[in-house]
Amino acid sequence: MKKVIYILLAGAALMTAACQKQGTIYQIPAGSACASFPSDAAKIEMLASDGNKITVEMWRGNTKGAASVAVNIEDKTGGVFTPSKQTFDFADGQAVATIDFTYPDINDFGGETYKIDLVIADPDQVSPAGIAKMTVSAQRKLTPKYVCTGTYYSDWYEEEWEQDLYTTEEAPDLYIFPDCWVRGTDFMFNMVNGKPVWPESFFSGYVHSSYGNLYVYPEDSYIEDGVLYLEVKAYRVSAGSFGGGIEYFVLPEGFSF
Repeated sequence: MKKVIYILLAGAALMTAACQKQGTIYQIPAGSACASFPSDAAKIEMLASDGNKITVEMWRGNTKGAASVAVNIEDKTGGVFTPSKQTFDFADGQAVATIDFTYPDINDFGGETYKIDLVIADPDQVSPAGIAKMTVSAQRKLTPKYVCTGTYYSDWYEEEWEQDLYTTEEAPDLYIFPDCWVRGTDFMFNMVNGKPVWPESFFSGYVHSSYGNLYVYPEDSYIEDGVLYLEVKAYRVSAGSFGGGIEYFVLPEGFSF
């Protein structure tokens, strides 16, 4: 408990220091909370023990008096997540405030990621060195379970390689190709009534030297003669498309979904 209190106090001290410009003391505008998000991005793993909610924090450097800092919330979850309020409310002397986002039964979730943008509505409330916008990414925590090893082929690389396939304990219809193209980036799909269903688009993990992140846009997917096919409509970067192609996974003999 002492460690937690120390961290909170240290955070408040940092926020107070953020209200200072180099070489001078910054005069806090009247009524400003000198607020900031802890970072510009937060990744949250959803657990059954969380009680169907995630919690987002805001810090402030000016802890004198009570304060409410309004935020604009851009819901990119299609209404799946519901905020408890639109303000971060600080009690007198309090350096950290929170907003809860509730969601339906966690068992309804697979491996998809949900994103929410929060922006401090009044710029005068932001610390000079503070972070005014944060993107929250929430995903159900999943326990991988090994399924099999087969052969994966990609038109992008024009190569094939040995590839593991996993499912998860919590969502047995979700399948994962771990570190598929690039280490650290998984490809995921769901089996729905015997048919593989992929996201509308997903990051491949590949970063083009000139055009940045490469995304895969699926067109169709099916299983035929022991091979899982993914027809790609486009391999796309921000500047445009490299055209389509095919990805496939040769299942080991005797395996079926």
